[in-house]
Amino acid sequence: MRRLLLALAAVFAALTLRAQDDRYAELGAKLEEYFAALAGEPLSVQNAECDFLIESCKDSLVRQFVTLKIYDHYLQSKIMGDEGVAVHIADTWLIPGKVAMKDELDLLNVKVFAEFNRQAQLGAAAPEVKMQTPEGTDVTVPVKGAYTLLYFYDTSCSTCRIETPRLVRFLSSTEFPLTAVAVYVGTDPEAWARYREASLPVQGMIHLWDPEVESDFQRKYGVLQTPRMFLVDPDGNVVGRGLDTPALQILTDKIAGKKDYVYGTQEGTSLYDKVFSGYDNDFQPSDVLDVASYVAERTYGEGDTESFKHMAGDLLYYLSSQTGETFKEGTRLFIDKYILGVPDVWTTAEDTSSVVSMALVMKDLLERTPVGSTVPDQKVHGTLLRKPCLFRKAAKKGVFSLRKPDYLVFYTEGCGRCEETLEAARELSRHKSKVLLINVDTLLEEYPDEAHFLLDTFDLSALPYVMQLGSNGVVQHRYLQL
Repeated sequence: MRRLLLALAAVFAALTLRAQDDRYAELGAKLEEYFAALAGEPLSVQNAECDFLIESCKDSLVRQFVTLKIYDHYLQSKIMGDEGVAVHIADTWLIPGKVAMKDELDLLNVKVFAEFNRQAQLGAAAPEVKMQTPEGTDVTVPVKGAYTLLYFYDTSCSTCRIETPRLVRFLSSTEFPLTAVAVYVGTDPEAWARYREASLPVQGMIHLWDPEVESDFQRKYGVLQTPRMFLVDPDGNVVGRGLDTPALQILTDKIAGKKDYVYGTQEGTSLYDKVFSGYDNDFQPSDVLDVASYVAERTYGEGDTESFKHMAGDLLYYLSSQTGETFKEGTRLFIDKYILGVPDVWTTAEDTSSVVSMALVMKDLLERTPVGSTVPDQKVHGTLLRKPCLFRKAAKKGVFSLRKPDYLVFYTEGCGRCEETLEAARELSRHKSKVLLINVDTLLEEYPDEAHFLLDTFDLSALPYVMQLGSNGVVQHRYLQL
């Protein structure tokens, strides 16, 4: 690792203060190598190494580039616990002003992130919070002396509609000794009651809420959005944060020393990253099926069912995290042929909970208003973008038919990719395309009936979601990336 530091130091010395934005390209590439070398090290080691690296920068602009690159890497990292390094960088370098942010808004965002992520870090003591049951009884969590799962959710959260059934299936089948605590973050007692009964029928689950936020659970556990899931050990320490159900299963299996195959590991992800990186711009949904067929021929076709299950399951988990029309449509083909199409392969309880159940959820979403179908003749609140002329403005708010525009764009507030998509949508409208922008957050808050209709009709599990329509509302493309 220190050899990497020497290489980085050489790059620091070679940098000149040219005006071009690409002057740090070599340094950025070296930093990526450095991050890869640090992956898996204890948080204290990663903090110390990053501090040393920043201190090695003598030029203020180079130091700013390196610090912000480190902060952004750990902020965006998918490795559990890495956000702790981002908090350390914020508290040590950015918030005190030792390294300047590019503007005040960026600094404000750093302060908000750090404030809502300082506590409940991986390996730290889990903050205690006192909340109420539906009957009004005070309960303090996490539960002492037991593994406690904290699941923060909202009844109007579209992602929770996907995560909740996965969690229920896991809790209903796992043998891991777990006290499950479901925390409703909203304030509507009737909506909460309906959700508990319909969506969280788990025996022994503790249901809590804190409508006045007197426990400060939002700041203590960083609940700026839902769902949020934490696992706390019997000693009261956080052993899992930012979890989803597959990650929870992997973690509990690891704690229990379970030997069952773990799907969706970094090794499996890296393998399929390499496989699909070989495809060019002509990448088609059928190529996803071709990859799966090759795997099946070399494993299942030669009598090695176990290897087929491992590689096909890993491919399912890999595809679940991919975006874009090609991957999504290819996933439909793969699930139908190699998961649900070979029921004699997926026969164990582990197969059902880890693979088949996940495939069924994904299939349900992928089959909502597919290509070739017609969107419902429904009117919804939104903003219609169109090419301006002498008698009309470029944007008009109101109630519009889903079938009339050329594009439907579903988005949410505070989403970076959504902002990029909205800007691209505005550019589309300048070229005579009609684009209907639908703010899912606004609908959930102001027009819940419309929102729930859309959530049941389209795959809005990840936003932004963009569809291109032909005449009379026939779906031509979906999962577009503008």
